[in-house]
Amino acid sequence: MSDEFKRKLAAYEKGELSDAELDAFEQELEKLEMYQEHLEENESPGSNGSKINEKKQQKILKRSKWKARLQTAFFAITMILALTIVSSILTSVYYSWGTPDRVDVFRNVIDHTLTITDPHQTFGGTSTNTTPFFGLKATRDLQKNVGHETVKVGEMEVNFLFSMMSHPEREYSGERTQNRAVFAYPDGEFDLDSASEWNKLDKLPEGTVVSAYVSFEELLETEDVFERFENMEMDLTWLAVDTGVEATEEWNQGIVDNPIGFPSFPIWHEDDMILDSREQEQGLFGSRTVSETRSSPDYTVGEGEVLHEQFMKTLFFLEDHETKANNLVSGGLKLSERISYLENNGFFHYGAVITGPTKEVLTLQEEAWVEALQVDEVSLWNWNEYD
Repeated sequence: MSDEFKRKLAAYEKGELSDAELDAFEQELEKLEMYQEHLEENESPGSNGSKINEKKQQKILKRSKWKARLQTAFFAITMILALTIVSSILTSVYYSWGTPDRVDVFRNVIDHTLTITDPHQTFGGTSTNTTPFFGLKATRDLQKNVGHETVKVGEMEVNFLFSMMSHPEREYSGERTQNRAVFAYPDGEFDLDSASEWNKLDKLPEGTVVSAYVSFEELLETEDVFERFENMEMDLTWLAVDTGVEATEEWNQGIVDNPIGFPSFPIWHEDDMILDSREQEQGLFGSRTVSETRSSPDYTVGEGEVLHEQFMKTLFFLEDHETKANNLVSGGLKLSERISYLENNGFFHYGAVITGPTKEVLTLQEEAWVEALQVDEVSLWNWNEYD
């Protein structure tokens, strides 16, 4: 055995050969193995000692070969683990960069978009967690308000790669209405035939509660909407806003099934919150904040100016992230067009979402200002639960 062969064999066992050298050496080993097998087949009966020695050499070569392969596999696994750890650290840095950081921005895009486009998603919150190799997964429960109860009807998941956002994946479970929020726009070419809906409410038993979409005979101002529901035994939860595009032909000539609006309470943003208290402690490198307590500004129910201001603030925020917001809804939001219309024409409403006892909601049929009604969800009595 030459010194050069011994050197390569030692390097082979330690996994120090390059890819080209490794292939060449393994081919040489295979030739030696074939040569050994040939010698064994043609060995004379009296040469048992030589045959045993050759078998030992063959075992050594095979053992060295497997050892090198295991070392290569271990090195590859170690590199993968190291890359995963490094990418996880860089992913956390990427999504936590900025003020506010990217996680907060993406979470707010999801929450605010659903708040203005889905009447039932104003009470949810999005949770996020980073994944290796620059991924972010955002999830939230899909909920509905029926009476005084908030029920989970499904889940939604949105994935990010860097700042690229996927379309949401929604999975529904339990009871849910198949139809989206639908309203009749005043003086539209087509009207909602709600006779069957009123009949449905009439036949429902006394001990039930419903949520429903109410369409108005004419456009109403925000304060006027609150006043009309003020003395009724039902909750006004969401107001559909006239933004100028609802009356056009592209919105199905008076039937609005992609409304936008705001809840009956202000859409507060993080910079609206008022600092109530802050607890700090002294450390080696100065003081640091341990905890903070913040609360929302004062608000009187039905105070239209506050509702309008926060709604416009939400639209301006989403306008800066409209590509992502459009991923969450069917059709484009056309935010610049809507914002311009609201700034020039003010706030009016063609419908609202309400919930309450079934027989109380049925009394809306007698109101001249109510154009139509669509029943959303029905549940057993829960109206007194939080009274």
